[in-house]
Amino acid sequence: MIRKLIFVLISLLIMNSCHSENDNDYFHGIDKEVTEINQHQWKVYAIYKRELKKYQTTKDLKYLLSSKYVESFLDPDNKSKQISIIYELLRINDDENDYITIACNFFLSLKIEDTSPKLSLQFLNEAIKIDEKKENHFFLPHLYHAKGRWYFKHKNYSLAKIYFAKALRNFKKSDVLYIASMYNNFAMCNSKLRSVDSAINHIRFAIQLLRNKKNLTEDELFFMYIMKGNLGSFYLEKKDYAKAELYFNEQINFQIKAKKYHFNIVRNSDELFQLYELTKQPDKERKLANLLIGILPSLTNTKNKIIACALLRRYFARQNDMQNMKIFSDKLDVLNKRYNDEITKEVDNISDVLNGYIIKNINQKFDFKIRDHRRKNMLLLSLVLATIIISVNIILKIRERNKKEKERLERLNLLLESSKETLEKDIQMQKGKIKNLHMNLNLKIETEKAFLENLKKIKKSKNINAEETVKDLFFKINNLLQIDEKNNDFVSESSEESNAFMKKLSEMYPFLSEHDLKFCVYFRMNLSSKEIALLENITPGSVRVYKTKIKSKIGLGKEEELSAVLNTIK
Repeated sequence: MIRKLIFVLISLLIMNSCHSENDNDYFHGIDKEVTEINQHQWKVYAIYKRELKKYQTTKDLKYLLSSKYVESFLDPDNKSKQISIIYELLRINDDENDYITIACNFFLSLKIEDTSPKLSLQFLNEAIKIDEKKENHFFLPHLYHAKGRWYFKHKNYSLAKIYFAKALRNFKKSDVLYIASMYNNFAMCNSKLRSVDSAINHIRFAIQLLRNKKNLTEDELFFMYIMKGNLGSFYLEKKDYAKAELYFNEQINFQIKAKKYHFNIVRNSDELFQLYELTKQPDKERKLANLLIGILPSLTNTKNKIIACALLRRYFARQNDMQNMKIFSDKLDVLNKRYNDEITKEVDNISDVLNGYIIKNINQKFDFKIRDHRRKNMLLLSLVLATIIISVNIILKIRERNKKEKERLERLNLLLESSKETLEKDIQMQKGKIKNLHMNLNLKIETEKAFLENLKKIKKSKNINAEETVKDLFFKINNLLQIDEKNNDFVSESSEESNAFMKKLSEMYPFLSEHDLKFCVYFRMNLSSKEIALLENITPGSVRVYKTKIKSKIGLGKEEELSAVLNTIK
């Protein structure tokens, strides 16, 4: 029963662990699936509906988590909604699945890095702490990258490089885009640390990594031209205007041709305006201004529109074009107001979400403490009950074992008592038989001595009455025959017992010969070597040799008594 209980507990622990790891693998698969189609919101929505349907059908929490996870990728421009979904996902998960916990902390860090940088770093550190403990890391290189970027934004470039290096060590060789991104980050840091040549070398290496790769994806191609724009910035810093213009134009021409990266044209136009102003190229300045005016309506982000209008206002101010300068100044005022409203609204929404999460988190912690207290009480009660059951079971088993042992000892005691009585009777009987045997042997010896004396007398005496001497010898021989008959009677009386003993001894020691068994009968009777020698017509020394050989065969030591061992065999 105890073994079954322990087995069940271990099985539950193993099943729970395996279940958790399998769920992590499932969420990783969902993340990979969504990431590949992230640009197509209708495909993401289809996966969301699929996972939600699974939950509605099975009521398995895993599918509720997976549906919420996919939902966090929908409507990417609605930051407050995404933050709310991620917080809800954290609450439902309740630290059960590491993949979800790490991902949520990571995503929250990215969402609030501009509005709440310190809180963003806290979420990032929490995700890193969990992921570092995993054997197969989920997001670790990306987390290091994000932390390096956080330090870069806060102008701690040396520490930023350390985390970019950590990220680089953890990326796979096949992650060419991310590896190139790390070298681009090294270049950006080196530029800020006034090491422009090193920055140029790093970014050239990163560009070459992507050039060496066949069939670049859209993201890889886009990033390669982003790095070319960065390379143009470094050459502008070195005042190598020709190369700077070359790389700036490569980037802008790619973005114009692609018709989907206009926001990057705006962000790079500032440096290009500076370059054209320094190199006295007014025609190219005017062409760039017209380009910005052309793409302004297609810009969706208010901040990018503000940057574009600010650049155009500055350009027209240099050209003393007051009319256009006023137009873009007015647009800039409207956009700044709109942007302030958006930022205020976003901050309010994020604050509401954060406050709501904090309140929920406090409630959850309070509820968790209550649940934890109950769980501890239940666990304590279970342990007490298990201890009582195990203790009672052990006591009952001990009692049962003691009872059986007592009964066995009683039976053994009765058997020993019975064996003792039988043994005492056998010993007394054997002693009597041995005594008679000794008397007969002594009588035989005396008779034989007298017989020998008579023979000697006959030999020495010349005048002997032959008839009388023969009669006397005949009488002596008759006495010897009677003694032998008595001895034979003794042996016959013991033959049945001796045969049983010899059979038992042969079963125990099958390697003993018939001669050995016969001598064991004598040794069992405690006959002396001299007495056995007389019976077997051998010397006492030969008897002692036989005894030593028999002891050796059955494994007895020199100090052990053979007769004592033989008398234990019944």
